[in-house]
Amino acid sequence: MTNILIVIDPEESNYTALERIKEIPATADVDYKVDLYFDAAPVTARKANSNSLRESIAAKQAAVDKLVTPYKEMGYRITTSVIQIHRLYEDIIKSARDYKADFVFKSVRQHAPLKRMFYTSTDWNLIRMCPTALLLVRDQGTVRGKPVIASVNIDDEDPEHQELNRIVLAQANALAEVLGAKVHLIYAYGPAVVMGDGADPMAYQIAKDKHDAEFKKAKALASANNVLATNTKLREGTPATIVTEYGEEISAGIIVLGTVARSGASGLFIGNTAESMLEKTHRDMFVIKLESFVSPV
Repeated sequence: MTNILIVIDPEESNYTALERIKEIPATADVDYKVDLYFDAAPVTARKANSNSLRESIAAKQAAVDKLVTPYKEMGYRITTSVIQIHRLYEDIIKSARDYKADFVFKSVRQHAPLKRMFYTSTDWNLIRMCPTALLLVRDQGTVRGKPVIASVNIDDEDPEHQELNRIVLAQANALAEVLGAKVHLIYAYGPAVVMGDGADPMAYQIAKDKHDAEFKKAKALASANNVLATNTKLREGTPATIVTEYGEEISAGIIVLGTVARSGASGLFIGNTAESMLEKTHRDMFVIKLESFVSPV
């Protein structure tokens, strides 16, 4: 049996993460928990009577129960709860841990450009710290039948990245099977470092040799994971840009990628591949970490 936690963000109104479960047959052996998170500060700040908070929670519980009723009538097994926010990303991670969730579905929380400059978003923190596989859902309608992109890193041969590639492709294939879709493997590689300009025959040959060598590895990885050669792409550039552009080009439904979840000073800066991609893409993103990852939350 699979457990999926659905996050109802207090700032959303269209509930795209909840809508996404319609892509999964109601007959599937899946249990869902829908958590509505809310900020109790406005209630307590009013210094109302002692029943105000309980009344607010009861009203929100009734609202989330009403929200899931049509899904339950379709046959989905759903429980609900209302959770008071302290730090939203920490509360989501704790909920996932307590529920023993296999996946977390959450709508992408948009931020204005100025706010992004000064505050780390809930979604970025989940990308970095949530140990559970995380589906960040965009408002793009159904993803059924739309290509599933597996974004891999074949240049880095350390065991962590090789294991991530394996997990990414396994999850991409599983998603494609459920959605009736095809998997596309894409690898964005950095340019060869050569002296001279593009007109230099030797510089051109070095760049071509690098491309050919990387493409050979990409095709071998694709073949080992049942991805068609025609769906295997290699392009020069940064992963966030290349994968995002390819997603738009083929009208993908979901981008699957792994992250090693940088910590320390490097984790404070926007620029990690998953975080940068989140800011660029209009597609759902499925973010996976290694089983050995331990959340700091």
